Amino acid sequence: MTSIISIIESNVPEEASWYDLIEIKSESTPISFKNNRIHSIFEKENHGFGIRINIKGRTGFSYTNDESKIKNAVKRAVDMSPYCEIESFTLPSSAVKVFEPYDESISSFDPDEEIQKGSKAIGSILKKFPGANIDLRINMSAGRMRIINSRGVDASYRSSYYSVSLSATVISDKGTKLDIWESRSSLYPVKYEDLADMLIEKIGIASVEKNTGSGKIPVIFSPKAAAGLIRIAAGGLNGRSVWKGISFFAGKKGEQVFNKEFTLYDDPLLRDSPFSYPFDDEGTPGKDKVLIENGAVKNFIADLKYAEKLEIEPGGNGARGYASPPSTSFSNVVVKPGSTCCSDMIKDMRRGILVEQFIGLGQSNTLTGDFSANLDLAYLIENGSITGRVKDCMIWGNLFDLLKGDVTLSSEWERRGSLYTPYIFFPSIDYMA
Repeated sequence: MTSIISIIESNVPEEASWYDLIEIKSESTPISFKNNRIHSIFEKENHGFGIRINIKGRTGFSYTNDESKIKNAVKRAVDMSPYCEIESFTLPSSAVKVFEPYDESISSFDPDEEIQKGSKAIGSILKKFPGANIDLRINMSAGRMRIINSRGVDASYRSSYYSVSLSATVISDKGTKLDIWESRSSLYPVKYEDLADMLIEKIGIASVEKNTGSGKIPVIFSPKAAAGLIRIAAGGLNGRSVWKGISFFAGKKGEQVFNKEFTLYDDPLLRDSPFSYPFDDEGTPGKDKVLIENGAVKNFIADLKYAEKLEIEPGGNGARGYASPPSTSFSNVVVKPGSTCCSDMIKDMRRGILVEQFIGLGQSNTLTGDFSANLDLAYLIENGSITGRVKDCMIWGNLFDLLKGDVTLSSEWERRGSLYTPYIFFPSIDYMA
């Protein structure tokens, strides 16, 4: 059988500067419950090849789902190259598999067992709140990524992913609608009974409604809520935005932009995260990169294209599927924790708010840092204790200004998706009830 490399090299024209090919193969089993009962279960498979060819400085791209048609994909990429933009970066010459984001126990995934686990979690919530409507989503996927290029790279690694998301909608005695959710992801199937317990506890606290006046108020953001804010802050550290001059951080490398307590980095080499990898989708080795250090701008993330434009070292942040060219993407975003316990933050607060969930934060102006969002789930803190839920309220401000001012980070932190973040406390944020 003719190898993929032989097929490519026998069809790439001599004037080509370089080529690379990515092969992605995966299988997944998503399971969903809706309104307290099993709704659907699927088994999916995905397999494809994406190829880039650089000819006279211009990179053509094509893809196929059929290995027998790689020759045709090569021809299409060659034919497309004259119409593509000029790219002058160099491909990596090695891609070392220092680890795999894969756990063998993913193979023990049993749909019947997962359905039983899901039914049990839903039942425990219904036992406490019989009128609740509960949705549950479970997903397992396992796959392999292979990268081949004209500089001699032929490397691959396996990956595994398991996730569960549990949400409950409850109508309180006063007719108020509560939507509360929790989620978890891992390299392998995990127990998640505690997610149901967390929802039960939060629904219980939220059933006590509190009122508070508008104005400026101290706010603590839980890791779940803080993750949304950090995505806004980190978004401007994308090399593409920096190069185009639309990022808040453009032209500010080395400048002090935030409080010295704030440090943020990107690390694709964390061994316990399903968002890690040994090398990115261009074959660039993954590296731990400090982006904001003690409030100062230190670096940006970039794929090969924008690393070359910004004259920075590629750090392994090129992401793609087989059906698209690479783009700059974060791996694991980590906010360095502080030294104050969350319980002490709450204990020291005479009157303030603990935010758990937003509505509409994603519609904020991420380029300027301006945000405004309704509080989907937030608690009132009075004299050092959480006393109930505040509803029909919103907060707004400029995140960059907030991070530049007084800010306290907790010593505890949590992983929320690909974001590791502590509790974050700001002493004064505009609030309207």
